[in-house]
Amino acid sequence: MTAPSLATTAPADVAAQPRPAAAQRATQRTLRVLVVEDEPLTAQIFALALARDGMDVDVCRNGLQAQKRIEQRRPSAVVLDMSLPLRSGADLLRHLRAVGLRDLPVIVVSGADRRDVGLARADLWPGAWVDKPVRPRDLVAVVREFLTDPR
Repeated sequence: MTAPSLATTAPADVAAQPRPAAAQRATQRTLRVLVVEDEPLTAQIFALALARDGMDVDVCRNGLQAQKRIEQRRPSAVVLDMSLPLRSGADLLRHLRAVGLRDLPVIVVSGADRRDVGLARADLWPGAWVDKPVRPRDLVAVVREFLTDPR
């Protein structure tokens, strides 16, 4: 006796419904995002929003830890705060560009004034500057803009 296939046992309206976007993305290449944020609650909120969108998220709480993590396993993108212990976000970003990671998207999320940080326009590309506070869904949208997600 053969077991019935799922197609014959599932209601017709279930098969016709589109899959949720997060489920569709989960079947594609996994995108790894490194969130570099020293404020635990902010880091958790950002990580949860990105993970719900189907991304694999890692969190670092300081600039030195982030540098090591990037050297060990390069992420698809970095979400970077400017005010970090041990190594500032601006210093980390300059370092990443200096060692040849010019194509790594870095989305700066900061409460600092961009003019006071002293980053050149070239240091930010590819990437963007997003002022805090930012809604998690808006952060996800900005990160997605810079990720190449072959379908």
